[in-house]
Amino acid sequence: MKKVSVITLLFIGLLSGYSFLFAQSVTKNLFKIERNKNANVVVYDVILSNDGSIDKTRPMDAYWLMNATDGQREEISVFEKKAYGYSITYNDGGYYDLVLKAVKDRPIKVVTIEGEIKPEIIINNKTAYLSRVYVFANNDFIPKVQYITLTGTDVDTGDQVAETINENK
Repeated sequence: MKKVSVITLLFIGLLSGYSFLFAQSVTKNLFKIERNKNANVVVYDVILSNDGSIDKTRPMDAYWLMNATDGQREEISVFEKKAYGYSITYNDGGYYDLVLKAVKDRPIKVVTIEGEIKPEIIINNKTAYLSRVYVFANNDFIPKVQYITLTGTDVDTGDQVAETINENK
């Protein structure tokens, strides 16, 4: 009976060690949302499978980097997902369609180009790879977004492009 218990404990120990290795996700940063309120940013990463492609079962992760305090990672709360949430779906064309709650009218195409995963979006009527979204809101009790600036790199020229979208309507 003792042999079985020792062997079982060793087996469980081995499995837990290996499960830790498999639980480690490989991610690639796509872009971030910065705000005027403080230095905290929302980071959007794609989750990669072992072969380097986007994981179809869980393609994306979004979280806070608390740069205003200790730089730690924090999950986005249910309430915060109303502003910083997203939807992502696989498209039969071989890419993902990503829609951010912060800029619903600007869909993002998550594509793989020469082995690199990039977020394509229209900025100033040009196709660009998105790198940053900046949100400026007033300081009211319930903040209201005044404008959003999209920044990226023009796909054709490699030049940096930006567009400010006025939210005061």
